[in-house]
Amino acid sequence: MERLNILEAVDQLHSPVWDEISDYAAATTVRDGRSALRLLQEQAFDLVLVNLRLSGLDGLELLRRIRKEKLCPLVVLTSDFPDFQYAQQGIIYGAFDYLLRPLTADTLLPLIFRAQEKLKLTENQHLQECTQLVQHMGQGDLGTIFDAIVADRGADTAIQRDVEIRRVYQAVIDQIFAERPWLHQFQDQSSYEALDWMSSTDNHAVCSFCRRRLVELSNTLAVLQPHTEDPALQEILQDILEHVDGGCLQKDIASAHFLSRTALSEMFRAQLGRSYQSYVAEIKMLRARYLLSHTDMKIYEISAQLGYKDVNYFSRIFRKRYGAPLSQFRRQSQGDYQI
Repeated sequence: MERLNILEAVDQLHSPVWDEISDYAAATTVRDGRSALRLLQEQAFDLVLVNLRLSGLDGLELLRRIRKEKLCPLVVLTSDFPDFQYAQQGIIYGAFDYLLRPLTADTLLPLIFRAQEKLKLTENQHLQECTQLVQHMGQGDLGTIFDAIVADRGADTAIQRDVEIRRVYQAVIDQIFAERPWLHQFQDQSSYEALDWMSSTDNHAVCSFCRRRLVELSNTLAVLQPHTEDPALQEILQDILEHVDGGCLQKDIASAHFLSRTALSEMFRAQLGRSYQSYVAEIKMLRARYLLSHTDMKIYEISAQLGYKDVNYFSRIFRKRYGAPLSQFRRQSQGDYQI
């Protein structure tokens, strides 16, 4: 079995334990966070051990940078004192595990063996699980698929299980937004990184968060891009979603796809069970909600951007859809996004 190439970032001297396990791992030790980051940007490592208390760049910030820049596949947090909240934060930012110091051969060897197996065996399972979830996005059984994946986790501990769930969740979110560039007009991808389970004492908080957010995204996609087997209608829906800022007039969309207005209307009613106008109105309201929550645009500017010449008419449609006037919704949204 090949030795792991490990980087240890800790405010201590190189530990003798690495000589004890030199048959299994080769370790380089740096004594501050910025040195670790520079070395990771220059060299490839299989695993990084990051102490939480580091000078220059603390452990959690270093972990975030490693994950953001994809500098190493496996990061393990270490600490001189047990602290479950740090372990939770590590899970959130993608840590592979959390170890207490001092490190010994008895604690490091099991970690190294798991890391070796992780690097060799999990990629295929990870891809299969992500593919399942992506394929069922926008369909009613997404939650059931997620539950089946979670039930099949082979992780030895709750922390390892949560790390695996988080990894699948993040990959699915990234793929969904990458495959649907228009989705950024309706959803803020960064909101799917919200750390709203940080204060929870529930051992299943990470799993619950990931399930809830994936189901929410699936439900949103079911509205924005309803399932259809008709390639022509799929193309029309994508065209509307990409050009939601504007009129999306039925005659223009029909003409662009070599259809009559009547044929387009019949296509929507037959395959989606709704009128063209009701679909367009709904996605425009979702776009309006996004603009209210994420921009400083005036209400009349949003109305004009979405193709509504009459601001009062636009306001009535929004209020009917969400049960609150535009101005009140903006105040509520701004409050919700405060951290």
